[in-house]
Amino acid sequence: MILAALFACLSGHAAASFDSAALTLPASYAGDDIKKWYGEISASATVAVSIKDEVFAFVVDLDAGPNFTQEYDAASGKLELHYNMVFNQIAEGWSWDAMADPDQRDYYRFKFLPLGSEIASKRAPEVVELYPGKTVEVKNRWRYDYFFAFDNLYDFYARKVDDDAGFDASVPMQAGEAQRLTEGKTVRMLALCRLKPPYHTESNTFWKATFAEPVDYTLRKRYLVGDLLEVWFYDSASGKVLAKVRQR
Repeated sequence: MILAALFACLSGHAAASFDSAALTLPASYAGDDIKKWYGEISASATVAVSIKDEVFAFVVDLDAGPNFTQEYDAASGKLELHYNMVFNQIAEGWSWDAMADPDQRDYYRFKFLPLGSEIASKRAPEVVELYPGKTVEVKNRWRYDYFFAFDNLYDFYARKVDDDAGFDASVPMQAGEAQRLTEGKTVRMLALCRLKPPYHTESNTFWKATFAEPVDYTLRKRYLVGDLLEVWFYDSASGKVLAKVRQR
């Protein structure tokens, strides 16, 4: 009875299978739902165990920073895609390697890819006394940032001093097609990954309201942890896979 209930629970949380040999994705493909999966995995150890062999496909938030560039090279007839990873270091205690020799390995073991964010308010604004006799209406704001954390970046390229190091793809195409992709901003980046212990972690930072900024602000960073398997670039309009960046 107990085993039957457990198997029912696990089957209900199984990740959808992903075809890593696919050349085309559904139009407007949005990948696996990071908020859904973080919620389920962080809420249940049995769910985390049930998905340890599954391949997930998360869409990277290319608007989260200036990492992504795309430029058409008319001479070669190729669209050059680049995602810079130099500053995507996870500066959290669990990622810190205090004994690292910087000539041999990074101080921060884990790197990240941003997967999206959301802002919420958990209560209505209220008038509070920040200082004796000084009141102000304080708003309450929460921001949740979601990331994929991984420690196998150098399976993709050699560790070196290079401010432009990251994921690269050169895609042959006609100038008109490149113009459609770049002007339409339809190029997306997909992180194929497999999760591993501890599967998830999070950090919390709180800023108390002041008269200059009357907002109680909480930033919660939520990470799913695993190994990065491949990086894909694709056209979200058609679903066509433009390039697959694989491990060396």
